[in-house]
Amino acid sequence: LVAAEHEVPFGESTLQQARRIVEAQLASPAAPLVSAIPQGTRLRAIYVNGNGEAFVDLSREVSSAHPGGALDEILTVYSIVNAVTMNLPAVRAVQILVDGHEVDTLAGHVDLRRPLPRNASWIEEPMVPVVPATTEPLPASPIPNGMAPPRDAPPKK
Repeated sequence: LVAAEHEVPFGESTLQQARRIVEAQLASPAAPLVSAIPQGTRLRAIYVNGNGEAFVDLSREVSSAHPGGALDEILTVYSIVNAVTMNLPAVRAVQILVDGHEVDTLAGHVDLRRPLPRNASWIEEPMVPVVPATTEPLPASPIPNGMAPPRDAPPKK
């Protein structure tokens, strides 16, 4: 997963804001990015309880159109869980429902029987631009006081 910024209209409540965040996740991303969520998946409903748990009810396409595979399923789940928990401090975990029902998994790999906390280990760090090496030699630095000179250095006279 890679972080992508989206303009999301402000919601008056945590519930309204959570809805807008999930809807933004379900939208097609700008090229060259691709979505980890199967195309056609819709948000049916969303609930947030007093314990900081959100329940995201998605349409059946999240499961029926899923390509399968453990990694793809993990990326689908955590694209939703992390988007909500990282943007809403009041939400600490998310449980995904399908067509109004609790499900064991989306594609047989990730246990969805309970709310899942954020897991940033699935987010790729942005690439840091590489600074080209210089061909100029580095300036010599004096040996700080209290340190011995390198062993191959000639003794001072």
